[in-house]
Amino acid sequence: MNKASFSEAEAYLAVVDRGGFGAAARELGVTQSTISRRIAALEQRIGKRLVERTTRRVTPTEAGLAFANDLRDVLARLADAEGRVQAEGSEAEGLLRVTMPTAYGRTAVLPHLAVLAKRHPRLRFELDLSDRYADILEEGYDLAIRIAEPTQSGLVSERIDRFTLHVCASPDYMAKHPPIERPQNLAAHACIVQRTYAPRSKWRFEWSGDLIEIEIAPRIIASDMMAVRSLVLDATGVAILPSFLARDDLASGRLVEVLGEAGLPAINVYASFPHHRAGLSKIRVAVEELRRGLIK
Repeated sequence: MNKASFSEAEAYLAVVDRGGFGAAARELGVTQSTISRRIAALEQRIGKRLVERTTRRVTPTEAGLAFANDLRDVLARLADAEGRVQAEGSEAEGLLRVTMPTAYGRTAVLPHLAVLAKRHPRLRFELDLSDRYADILEEGYDLAIRIAEPTQSGLVSERIDRFTLHVCASPDYMAKHPPIERPQNLAAHACIVQRTYAPRSKWRFEWSGDLIEIEIAPRIIASDMMAVRSLVLDATGVAILPSFLARDDLASGRLVEVLGEAGLPAINVYASFPHHRAGLSKIRVAVEELRRGLIK
């Protein structure tokens, strides 16, 4: 594959994955007209129309979809080869852009990225801690930490962690309010929720072999799980907290777990990265460090 055909193939795959010339241009760091020229040259050389263009969207043709799948395999193998060469006797280097949820990122991810930074001094980092859903491909991130497995095409996802959920309250709160002996009792309590880990109005449990859905009227809705934890510690109400935030508080007695027999789902955590960058050394060392440090 010569330089011209490689850039055309890279441009075409970016257009397919992003759904447009503009988004592809932003990812590759070139102008939209450059992307258009590369796609036109590719179609002319192949002798097939690969995309249908409208004013709103670019859609691959049937031949274009088949070609994109073949290209993905070729570029993935190329990236793997590049990663293996980089890994042999050389340090991972360059800028690693990572996006992650705020609470999980602060608690679980940052300590391992600190280890990675010490181990690979030629790596630079740009870290986005936010509970917004960042589009990895559109915004050019190398790596995203996700609390649910992404279904977006063009990504590779690997599980790096798993945590449990717990209904928690402070001892002071429980001393001043009626006991919570079954899930239905929660409807009479001040419930605190966070949009990512708990629904606004319905909590679901497995209780005595049955699936139970409890309708609640949240007293407080917060956008950050660390804020939810702080409010629970201050005896403001009851919340479902992830184990990575509640573990130490439960062990010290600052929080108590209520409805300990209730079944709440375990949550998988994934590291996701663009398929065409899967072999890059900077991504592989980051994923390996997270998996090694987090999976129990």
